[in-house]
Amino acid sequence: MTMLGSRSAGPATRGRLATPSSAVHASFLDALGEHHAEDLHAEVDAEALADPAVFRLWIEELRLAGVNGTADCARDRVPHRVLWWVDGDRYLGRVRINLVLNDELREFGGHIGYDVRPSARGQGHATALLGAALRLANGWGINPALLTCAPENAASRRVIERNGGTLQDVSNAGRLRYWCATG
Repeated sequence: MTMLGSRSAGPATRGRLATPSSAVHASFLDALGEHHAEDLHAEVDAEALADPAVFRLWIEELRLAGVNGTADCARDRVPHRVLWWVDGDRYLGRVRINLVLNDELREFGGHIGYDVRPSARGQGHATALLGAALRLANGWGINPALLTCAPENAASRRVIERNGGTLQDVSNAGRLRYWCATG
């Protein structure tokens, strides 16, 4: 597993951005179960991914989707990179960095989207994950980065603001739009 950077939100927060890997297979499945209990990521078939060979193939498909700019959702069909936030063999969350924006992503999604598994929320992981993702985005020529969130998502607003996000406006899709420096 390749480690790509970190930024601590506090002494209790440990994590690193890493390329998706089978090293966190069991923990990823546990996290997926947590998400499914919240009716999130229902499109990801935990039963199929329990097979290590299927999991490895799925990871490769994630990588290729980013390189080729493909995705199930038309809005997301741009070149992108998906990275996981991990601590050793524990999967904590993920981030998607869109290398270019289309009209839909300017309204809903932006350059960076992230989530943290439910059992790891409230521990500073989202703030640290976003900080590390912003530095990587800078290396890919993104500066500043556009981030969006739902107006009622106070936690996400705080994470973006802790990482220097400046509120621009509310998009036509009803999302708060923030700009964050990446360098």
